[in-house]
Order: sequence, then C-alpha cells, then structure tokens
Amino acid sequence: MLSLIEDALMRRIAEAGLPYLRTVATYGGELDDALDQAVRKFPAVWVAFQAEGEGQPLNTAKSVYRIPAAWVVLVAARNLRNEAATRKGDKVHVGTYQMLKDVRTLLAGQDFGLEIDNLRPGRVRSMVNARFQAQGVSVYAMEWHTKYDYRVAERGTGASPTAAQLPELSRIGINYHLLPDDGQADAVDLITLQQGRP
Repeated sequence: MLSLIEDALMRRIAEAGLPYLRTVATYGGELDDALDQAVRKFPAVWVAFQAEGEGQPLNTAKSVYRIPAAWVVLVAARNLRNEAATRKGDKVHVGTYQMLKDVRTLLAGQDFGLEIDNLRPGRVRSMVNARFQAQGVSVYAMEWHTKYDYRVAERGTGASPTAAQLPELSRIGINYHLLPDDGQADAVDLITLQQGRP
C-alpha cells in the first residue's frame, strides 16, 4: 500500500501540469549533498515516506488493523534577488509559498481511488539552514496523513493476506497463434484441474 500511495502522490502533482515545476520525484537526499546540482532542478517537489503509526484493531478477532501513515512533500525554489523572494516569488520565479498552496490544493481530501482515508494536511516546517540561504534557496516540508486497513493472515495457516483473497485455480486456458498472427487464437486448450490429484 505504501508504494501505491507514494506513486499516487507523485502522479497527482506531476499530471497537474504546474507550469513552473521542473522536478517531481521521490526524495533521495538531493538537498543533503550536492546542493549546487540540485538547484538546477528547481522549482522541485520531492515526496518522501515519513512513518507509520501503531495499528489499531478494527474487530475483536484482531484480523484487521487501521494503520496511520504519513508522507512529507518537500517544495524547493531558488531566487537570487533576496531571501523574501525565495518564499514570495516575483514576476519571473515562483516562490515556495505559492508551491505550498498549489500542492495543498492538489492533495487535500484525495484518496486516489485507493482504499485509504482522504489525505489530511499536517504541519509545514521551514528547512532553513545557512547553506540554503547562501544559495538563495527556500525549502519547506509539508506533512500528509492518511490511514489504511491491513488484513492479517489467518493464524496457523501461514497464508498471506493476498493469497487468502485469490480465487482457487480450477482451470488453465492455453491459446495457440499461427504466424502471421492476426490477433485471434487459431486453437484453444482448456485444462480443468481436479483437486487432490497431481
């Protein structure tokens, strides 16, 4: 589920077509090491998984847990005019305040068609440090929160939750195509499986 949510967050931002945005990606430490290279990708939005909280059982059998999960969306912009321009922007460059507003508009209340609670905005923190200020860079981290249900495998079976939800395999179909292939099967075999027999 974590991967699905992360992909959906990035896709929603990337497909919005924000005219100023140059980078939408998962965060991989770009601001920690080579800042001079990272600024070439600004204005940028990075998505990073933050944490999961303790699951709360939803039934007395404790077979389903509600798991809280949080992501951080980093927005980063650069403006060499002055420190205020990195946040507020100007006629040429977007500022991080506008980026925060746009991301909030795109993500708040979304569930992306997944079985999750609607996204809720959390804290926004400034990632201020001397290196950023010297490069004319503004970075903010915005938290996003949701919850999803996790189904536990039936105790004692060793089966995974996913396997338990799959239908039992009872038939296998094999399609044969002659060349040149016209897209239609030229012959079909249907094999019926019998339980308890090798």
